[in-house]
Amino acid sequence: MKLRTGDNLYEPLSRNTGEITSIIEHPNGKVVKVRWRLDGQLPHDTELFYKKVQKCVRDGLYEHTPKQDSP
Repeated sequence: MKLRTGDNLYEPLSRNTGEITSIIEHPNGKVVKVRWRLDGQLPHDTELFYKKVQKCVRDGLYEHTPKQDSP
């Protein structure tokens, strides 16, 4: 599974919905920037390692929805 900018993430435990805003190269590996939104609250940004996000999706902690490409 490959993560891309614009993909959506959902965290069922906290009911946060997030969008991957960017993926940048870092000396320790790729870093994924996610903007999380929760109803009735301001959005907040987090930076997570690419491999950690992949592991969370694989383990079922996050639900991943790929970005829909327009024709």
